[in-house]
Amino acid sequence: MHLPTPNPGATLPDMDQPAPDPSAAVHADVTGAQSTEEQYRALRAEVERHARAYYELDAPEIPDDVYDRMVRELRAIEELHPEWAVGPTPTGQVGGAPSGAFQHVNHPTPMTSLDNVFDDEELAEWQEKLARALNLPPDYDGFTYTGELKIDGLSVNLYYVDGVLQWGATRGNGVTGEMVTEQVLTVPGIPREIPGLKGELEVRGEVYLSRADFAAYNARAEELGTPLLKNPRNGAAGALRQKDPEVTRSRNLKALFYSLGKRDGVPVRSQSELLAWLAGHGFPTSRYSETFTGIKAAADYHRRMTEGRAGFEFDADGTVLKLDSLRLQDEAGFTSRAPRWAIAYKFPVEEVETVLEQIVINVGRTGKLAPLAHLSPRLIEGSTVSRATLHNEDYIRDMDLRIGDTVVVRKSGGVIPQIMRVVVDKRPEGAVPFEFPTHCPECAHEAVRAEGDANTYCPNPACPAQQYERLRYFVSKGAMDVRGLGDKMIEQLLSVGLVKDAADLYTLTAEQLAELERSGEKKAANVLAQLEASKTRPLWRLINALGISHVGERGAQTLAREFGTLDALLAATPERIEAISGMGATLAQSVTAALADENMRGLLRRLREYGVNPVEETVQRGAALAGLNFVVTGTLSRPREEIKALLEREGARVTGSVTKKTDYLIAGEDAGGKLDRARELGTEVLDEAGLSALLEERGVVGG
Repeated sequence: MHLPTPNPGATLPDMDQPAPDPSAAVHADVTGAQSTEEQYRALRAEVERHARAYYELDAPEIPDDVYDRMVRELRAIEELHPEWAVGPTPTGQVGGAPSGAFQHVNHPTPMTSLDNVFDDEELAEWQEKLARALNLPPDYDGFTYTGELKIDGLSVNLYYVDGVLQWGATRGNGVTGEMVTEQVLTVPGIPREIPGLKGELEVRGEVYLSRADFAAYNARAEELGTPLLKNPRNGAAGALRQKDPEVTRSRNLKALFYSLGKRDGVPVRSQSELLAWLAGHGFPTSRYSETFTGIKAAADYHRRMTEGRAGFEFDADGTVLKLDSLRLQDEAGFTSRAPRWAIAYKFPVEEVETVLEQIVINVGRTGKLAPLAHLSPRLIEGSTVSRATLHNEDYIRDMDLRIGDTVVVRKSGGVIPQIMRVVVDKRPEGAVPFEFPTHCPECAHEAVRAEGDANTYCPNPACPAQQYERLRYFVSKGAMDVRGLGDKMIEQLLSVGLVKDAADLYTLTAEQLAELERSGEKKAANVLAQLEASKTRPLWRLINALGISHVGERGAQTLAREFGTLDALLAATPERIEAISGMGATLAQSVTAALADENMRGLLRRLREYGVNPVEETVQRGAALAGLNFVVTGTLSRPREEIKALLEREGARVTGSVTKKTDYLIAGEDAGGKLDRARELGTEVLDEAGLSALLEERGVVGG
């Protein structure tokens, strides 16, 4: 989704106000000829509200295509009634106001947005305007273009002086962005230096979350009961705005670069040469870029990309067509809101109608009652869709979903099937509202829903569905990694009463396993060998296998490194866990509550009785730096993780952000914004020699 040129003075309405119905605006007269000033103001407020939700809150409420149509309508009205467009208007704004959570930085040259076209006819009209801007006949068709995919991510700007990276920033409002240097540098392929380059250089691109990583994150969040990402774009934006760069690193962001702002000393004459130059200097670039001549070739490129979009690694909502010649780009210049020499050709949003055949309630490992829509199979963007997640009771009620309804389905972010709306005119006679179960469909225990929680849970720990999911998770690859113990075997073990929980797995015999369907002596021996090997897995695997809410693999590894033994973790207070870098209050409370639970304590006791004795390389901790807070930043002679481990080993706390509580900043080369913040707060800054001196003074040997 794009908004045109910068307007940092724009104000936005209160987001706590109830949301107007977007359909009222989108279905209005697009020409604006029949609009009243009151309708214009209502539409303008609506666009401003959705712009803030998208750019500043990373929480879009409507699809991009709906938003685009609203902006086009607003622009059409303003062209007919310029006297109504008083003050900053969203049609003249790029992005959103920069967040107050980060230091702000002004881009040396503004970061503008792109105008959109939606069909070949509009594309031809754009080329006619381009020809006129270059004093050529309107029917001129000799332009050479470079086509690129329009990645749905977060725009960033990298600023270099004499080849050295000074900072990385988000686009913000196009004039001022948020400085996120440390976070950007967790993205693979971003050079800190460009040897031999003199002068100023701005390198611009898009940071994104791949579809595979987006799906993996949401699958994990579903297991942990944590909020899901709405789409990959929001996942990228949220990850890049993490205060702790290590959290950003864990999200596995990627980036592609495609343009320059200031370009001192870059010897290129065209967009295609520029892409080759960027790739040659280590910047990741897209393999989907092509160069061609004429409007027909441009339309053909767009058509081929549209047909292939289901196979892209990332989300893309269209193509971008740019004049290849940089000289012609400079001559064509900009309108008040976008470059004349480039256009975004948006992909059509593929929506299909299908029938809601059934709503099935599944019970997960945590007891959550998760509704799933079973749909009449339909082909959408290259794959057959027959199911869609319905999230919770409120979601079903708010959409008024009824069995037999005709519903409109699209792939959210090109990946996840999502029901967009009900075609009420096609509702079958006698269809009644869906009644969400008041009792667990698996064990018939009364379901509960805590105040402020949208989800409904079965609180019965003996629920067979929960037992199955907990066992599946316990033996999974990211947990105790018991290979050969698959879903079918777990189902059989539960159904014949051989196991009820994870500890029971370690009581199984070869004879019991061999008697199961599709088993045998060889398979039984293999499973028992895997179970025996799992007894001495690293501690983090056991912590993860327990399925504690908000704790995934990375969190389990952090806890294992910090405490070293299960007993130490069991004795930890919420405050002690919260003090660990990367942990938070929610996770700390979740861990201590789970480990204090009587059932969990009983499970751990029985696991130990059956020989489960996880190992972890424990670190001999000192107290030389106890009570001191450190931040480590910049390029150092050894990995920052190694320095962090050394400091923590001596009792220090290492965090990702410089605050008033920070005692020392360990700064290497290219320290960036954290060094500025430390100087601003008067925090003591040490280089590696200074750190060595401090360690020697405190009696730390081998630092």
